[in-house]
Amino acid sequence: MEINDDQKYIGMILKGDSSAYRFLVERNKKMVFSIALRLLNNTEEAEDAAQESFIKAYQQLHAFEGKSKFSTWLYTITYRICLSKSKTNPLGNNAIDSELTENYPDSMSSPYNELAEKENTMLVKEAIQKLPKIDALLITLYYFNENSVSEIEEITGLTASNIKIKLFRARNILEHTLKYLI
Repeated sequence: MEINDDQKYIGMILKGDSSAYRFLVERNKKMVFSIALRLLNNTEEAEDAAQESFIKAYQQLHAFEGKSKFSTWLYTITYRICLSKSKTNPLGNNAIDSELTENYPDSMSSPYNELAEKENTMLVKEAIQKLPKIDALLITLYYFNENSVSEIEEITGLTASNIKIKLFRARNILEHTLKYLI
């Protein structure tokens, strides 16, 4: 349904209804910002990169071929914009977008359990912050955004085997870091 909705709105935009772009922006703005924040480690720069990504996507919408999901195409634009902005600070450590780990289901029944869950969430955030930027981005795309490895390939330009290796290593680092904390 998502792809059909995207195609519907893309068609409307290409026919001259520029207000239809708002739908695509609303659907993707959190993840675009999250990717930018992961790679740039600065809220203001991430906001600028996200805005630049949406502008560039809008300007290049006629070039979108529909071979992948619109979101994958948009995340690729965001990734490349952030890489060009961060050439002076190549993929090192990152900041984590709090919205990604705060969306766990709220199934806790007691204040103690809710506090424990918040503390665990904070520990996970801190552990992800310690990962290199690219690893944190891959964890975000794969686990939080549920992108497939092939979609992540399109977004980052990394090979499937490289993505799998980086995810494996990042999971091991997270497991080791969190083993005694949670």
